[in-house]
Amino acid sequence: MFLKRTAIANLLCVPVMMFTFEVDGPRAQQLKINTGCPSLGSPNIGQYTIDQLNKLCHNNSGQGSTSSNAQAAEDGAALTCGQHRALAKFARIDANFVEGVASQSVVDKFCNGVPDNSLPSDSQTGGDLISGWVRFERGYYTSWSGAKGRICKTYYSGHAEIDRGSIRMDSGGHIWRGTISQNSYISITRDGVTPRPKNHTVISGPMFDASLYNGYCGEGFFRLIAN
Repeated sequence: MFLKRTAIANLLCVPVMMFTFEVDGPRAQQLKINTGCPSLGSPNIGQYTIDQLNKLCHNNSGQGSTSSNAQAAEDGAALTCGQHRALAKFARIDANFVEGVASQSVVDKFCNGVPDNSLPSDSQTGGDLISGWVRFERGYYTSWSGAKGRICKTYYSGHAEIDRGSIRMDSGGHIWRGTISQNSYISITRDGVTPRPKNHTVISGPMFDASLYNGYCGEGFFRLIAN
């Protein structure tokens, strides 16, 4: 956790950034919780569509969003472990809901022993205050051959533009747009990728250790790199 605090502090203090901020402090107690996203035990969880869940839990623009300044649902409010557990449960109902598969990764890594109404254990303040250009790395764990290998590479890198809760990057022939929540979780859904992928796609999780999933390429990783 100390390394993550240091990484966020490094991002906040590099010359291109517009803000300085102490990660520890009163703000840690002021993080907003997303009240619209269903939690574990919510009635009728199976009756939501993927687009409805993404709108409630990840962004407020709904299907087909290409906004360059999109904000996370409820203005960057964070998801609790109970909400990640609910999204993971929906993924077991609908295998196309890769956002829920990413939430299962969050549950496995950061919600062990954490109550449903609490944030994942790796939550850090400050990610939504960063502005500037930050290096990213991403890739898929499976090394494919042939045409699939040319599309689903094991490693990509570049620079992402971050502006106080929004993120934009150009990678793999697509423009990716998404959000960074108050607890420093990144969220990019299929609707934030242009041209829109044929298969369901998501980047979700803590911005230094997020999960990447694509219905064609499979499971992968995404991380921002603090210089």
